[in-house]
Amino acid sequence: MELRHLHYFVVLAHRQHFTQAAEELAIAQPALSQQIQALERELGVRLFERTSRRIQLTPAGEALLVKAERLLNDADQIYAEMQAFAGVTRGRLRIGLLSSLAIEWFPGLLARFHEQYPGIEFILHEDVTEQMLGQLHEGTLDVLFMLKIGKIFPEITLDKRIKTAHILTEPLLLGVAPHHRLAQQKELTITDLQTEEIILFKPGSGLRYAIIHLAQQAGFTPRVLFESGDISFIRSLVARGVGISVLPQSVLEAAGETIVPLNLIPQLPQRTILLAWHQQKASSPTVKAFLDFVYQDIEEYPWTQNQQQTPHI
Repeated sequence: MELRHLHYFVVLAHRQHFTQAAEELAIAQPALSQQIQALERELGVRLFERTSRRIQLTPAGEALLVKAERLLNDADQIYAEMQAFAGVTRGRLRIGLLSSLAIEWFPGLLARFHEQYPGIEFILHEDVTEQMLGQLHEGTLDVLFMLKIGKIFPEITLDKRIKTAHILTEPLLLGVAPHHRLAQQKELTITDLQTEEIILFKPGSGLRYAIIHLAQQAGFTPRVLFESGDISFIRSLVARGVGISVLPQSVLEAAGETIVPLNLIPQLPQRTILLAWHQQKASSPTVKAFLDFVYQDIEEYPWTQNQQQTPHI
């Protein structure tokens, strides 16, 4: 039994979907299926019940999941301790990332980090905040760039062992195409959107929650045209007049097709980007190197011209 087989099993157990698990693991779906079948043959038990639409753990799979997660976590701790002796010349860093950050700031930061630490392998996982917070708790992510919107999102209370550092705060605005009938209005009330077709982010996203929260307070349900987890795709649809959406100011102002930003009344809460990590991971040389690097890099390459505060890590 190899650790990578257990890693495949754990990811699939949490995703309960072969395609999504294969994407996260960056392997082909048939290869993942073959590895899971090989693990089942080796153990002599069925780990998953498979249907045409989904999979779920068998009792044997549930028992293995507890032990596999513990074993993988122990292996990570051993690896981290050995790195401490060897120095930070090699390692692996699993980073949770919001897709909106990949448009502007994160590629530059990652390129500079790789230049300074070429021996550290990084595995990027893009998803919504709520999903990735669970993975941070489970230890399948080392660090996470997460989203916070005012006092309304996320709804869950962070575990005391999850530490965070402020990265930036920026406005959320309504985005419409230049030829959209609302584009000439400087301000809109939330009730003006009752008849508009809205593009939402997939469940678990703070940007989705923000617009639904305001609509519910105004007493209506948004007319949802599309849902997507790809912020570039949503931005492109808005720019072409296929619906409207709530977007961060940095995304609205990013290079590409023009989008007209509009203020909503009541005003949308600002979004804050936080860097989060589990305190148990802070002793890992790779995690510590990354946290220290982010602190220094943002001082030299601020993510906004009006950086509200330097992250305290």
